[in-house]
Amino acid sequence: MVNIKHIITSILSFFLFLFVFNLLFSFSASSEDVFLSKENFLKIAFEDDVPRRKGLRFKGEVKDIAQNIMGSNYKKIRMKYWRQDGKTAWILERIGKVKLITAGFIVENCRISSIHVLVYRETHGWEVKYPSFRDQFVGINMLAGFKLDKRIDGIAGATLSVSSMEKMARLALAMNSLVPEINCK
Repeated sequence: MVNIKHIITSILSFFLFLFVFNLLFSFSASSEDVFLSKENFLKIAFEDDVPRRKGLRFKGEVKDIAQNIMGSNYKKIRMKYWRQDGKTAWILERIGKVKLITAGFIVENCRISSIHVLVYRETHGWEVKYPSFRDQFVGINMLAGFKLDKRIDGIAGATLSVSSMEKMARLALAMNSLVPEINCK
C-alpha cells in the first residue's frame, strides 16, 4: 500500500514538473518586446506631421525585386510607405530564426538615415535593437545587384537576426528606388 502511494506521488510530481516547465518555456518562447509603436516611429520620421500612407503594388518589378532580396516565399499585396519632405519611411517584417522582427527604416537622399526595431519577438539575437548595431546602417546606399555599399558587422549568436535586418535594409532601399517621385537609379 505504501509503495502505491509513493508511485502515485512520484507520477503526480513528474506531471506537475512537466506542466510547470511547459508553462515557463511557453512564456519565454512567446516573448514579444515592443520598443516603438508604428505611430511613434512615424512621428520620429516626420516630426508629428505624418503623411498619408502610400503603397507600391506587389507585382511586376516590385515583386521581382522583393522576392530576389527576401526569397521567393515573400508575398505582400502592397509595399506600404510614407513620404514627405524628401524622407520615406518603411515598416518591414522578416523572420529572424523562427519569429518576426518588425523594423522601421527612414530613407533620405537614397540612403538610410535611421533604423528602428519596432517589435522583436525572438528569444535570441536581441542585440540588433541596440544603436551600436543599428548605427552601422546610417548612410548606407544600394549597389548593383541589390547589395549594400558597406559591410555590416555581425553579432555572435545573432547571425539570423543580423541577416534579417540586412535584408530588410536592402528591401527598403530597393523599394525606395521604385517610388515614382524618387530618382535613386
